[in-house]
Amino acid sequence: MILKIYKYVSNYFVIFIFIYFLLRLFTSKETISSIQGKFNFLQKTKRPEGKLFWINGVSIGEAKSGIIVADLIKKKYPKSTILFSTSTISSYNLIKKLNKNIVLIYSPLDVNFIIKRFINKWKPDLTIFMESEIWPNIINEIKNYGKKYIILNGRISQKSYDVWKKLSFFSKKIFPSIYLCAAQDRLSKRRFQSLGIRDVRLSSNLKFLSDRLTYKKSDYESLKSQLKNKKIVSLFSSHKDEELFLIDCFNLLKKKNLFFVIIPRHPKKLDRIKSNLESNKIKYSIRSTKTKIPKDHGFYIVDSFGELGLFFKLSHISVVGGSLKNSGGHNPMETNSFNCALIFGKYMQNFKDIEEKIIKTKSGYKIKDSTELATKILMLLENEKIRKKTIKNFKELCFRESEKAYSIIKNMVNL
Repeated sequence: MILKIYKYVSNYFVIFIFIYFLLRLFTSKETISSIQGKFNFLQKTKRPEGKLFWINGVSIGEAKSGIIVADLIKKKYPKSTILFSTSTISSYNLIKKLNKNIVLIYSPLDVNFIIKRFINKWKPDLTIFMESEIWPNIINEIKNYGKKYIILNGRISQKSYDVWKKLSFFSKKIFPSIYLCAAQDRLSKRRFQSLGIRDVRLSSNLKFLSDRLTYKKSDYESLKSQLKNKKIVSLFSSHKDEELFLIDCFNLLKKKNLFFVIIPRHPKKLDRIKSNLESNKIKYSIRSTKTKIPKDHGFYIVDSFGELGLFFKLSHISVVGGSLKNSGGHNPMETNSFNCALIFGKYMQNFKDIEEKIIKTKSGYKIKDSTELATKILMLLENEKIRKKTIKNFKELCFRESEKAYSIIKNMVNL
């Protein structure tokens, strides 16, 4: 009964949802093609013959993990089709650039008649959703169609878990219909089991399988020659005011020949970063100007996309953005292919399992404030043996966990 009510409500409110997405169109948060995809209309692509696996990764992080799964499926079933859906324009464009042999679409909205039409068109043999997307109409229609819906790299936050527990009259109709869940940590495993998924297995976080980031050798050599003997500390995917931690370190360690790189999460929002630097009378350069870095400049702001690999290659130490202020952190695994030691703040709740493993294996350092950050930076730069050991531990951790992750994915593919 409760699922029927949800179906009717989603169908009834679709006109208001459509108006909302039209408003997003005018603020460049949607495109005409993204709206067409999400509402599943005027879609010309036809379903190919043979097996079809539907993989959904809602945004960039989940989409990257989903592509790894897609590659493994194609190895086992080379003649199969991967239907890959994602919700954001940025993740759609990222996957499109990879030029993979997949059918790329925008994720359909969880409106009953939209999902019915979607399932009837694509007829997926197996549906794989990454991480924490729970959509009742999709789960129910996949079950009605007689196919399996599984969650890979599953996690569920305390907030989401509390909501679903309060809605137990609803959740008990949804979660038991999920065929299998591979949870990325023990806490998520217990939560999914409590909500009613019968088969929940403990996996390793698929972010340990992050693709090796690339860089242009010419860009690296150019910047390396300009910075010469500088010790480089980068802050990647930074959020509002996190640069203040680096500014404090700059002031505390003025005579230590340091150079700080800020790679903001949103490269177009630079005004506050520049204001904070200028108010501290710190000279800086900006990536997009392409000018030579003056010797007296202590900071470099990266306002370009797709150059993380370049600055990880240059860095002696990398600091995880989103972890210094309460934003939940970002994926620290992206530094795995490079020789930079890892430091993160106390707000890593989105990567709690990874944080615990890093601390346990002495693969990185957790700090609580800018004074402690400066202390750790100084310790790592003055003791090369400790820095190299930290990096070695991190690479070994990533290798072990990636082997576990590959194993669980292969088991899922066999379904």
